[in-house]
Amino acid sequence: NNFADFDRLKKECFLKECFHQDENCSDRIIKAHSIQNNKILNKISENGEVLMIDDGNDNSIFFKTSMQRKGRKIATTFTGFCGGHDKNLFAPIEDKDYQIGNKEQEFLFAYRALAKEYHTKMTTGDMTRKMKQYTKAGEYHKLSNTFDENNKPDIEQIKLIAEYITGTLIGHEESEARLQIFRERMNKAVDNSNFSEIVTDVIELDEEYHIAVSSIAYIERDLNDKVVNELKDLNAQLAPLFVTIFPQGGKTYILLSYFERNKRKYKFIREQILSQSI
Repeated sequence: NNFADFDRLKKECFLKECFHQDENCSDRIIKAHSIQNNKILNKISENGEVLMIDDGNDNSIFFKTSMQRKGRKIATTFTGFCGGHDKNLFAPIEDKDYQIGNKEQEFLFAYRALAKEYHTKMTTGDMTRKMKQYTKAGEYHKLSNTFDENNKPDIEQIKLIAEYITGTLIGHEESEARLQIFRERMNKAVDNSNFSEIVTDVIELDEEYHIAVSSIAYIERDLNDKVVNELKDLNAQLAPLFVTIFPQGGKTYILLSYFERNKRKYKFIREQILSQSI
């Protein structure tokens, strides 16, 4: 199961591209934070470090996740924006505190979660395509340093590698196509200041908790077991839920955001979750 050096492949394939690519891009792609460094990570860090869920580095295809310490300067960074867009687009959430119901701020939190997810999926897709390229050329030593002239994979290993690549690519390419549609939709909305494209339900907790999240989930079922996203059907239109969590001013805010067109699918948040007591 250690047939590929995933760390090396990730370095080779790490996407460096501005999510809002246009004629106003500044030259340099920077390491942008999906969670604000000075505002949020600083608040929840200890000795300049935060704990992050990481897949470890045993290079196995069976990723084992664990909590690992990361310096806050590199935690949550991804090369997904040029310096100009990172500074200008996110000023409303970087320079001002969040206010419940501020549509522009809520849109930008969801937008940044999408950018991070897009960056991750494109990177892992490119890693798999690179693996396919190496295996087609018989360059197994480029997959992993466990292979060389004297130690080539046997037929069983080659078959396993091919099956892994084929199966993984189907999922990646389907995800990439969907995220590309979301990217176009969100970039168009941000260019037109159409922040009502995103609807946000907010849970406000009366204490600051040392947790921060910027992520996307595809909720499969609601709390009554009714299907929200048909995950088994590759042709189904999936509705993403953008999840942002951060402490601020003695409270912790949980932002659950979704596309306006998906609000029927996510009405269960108000009916089944927000109706509950804290």
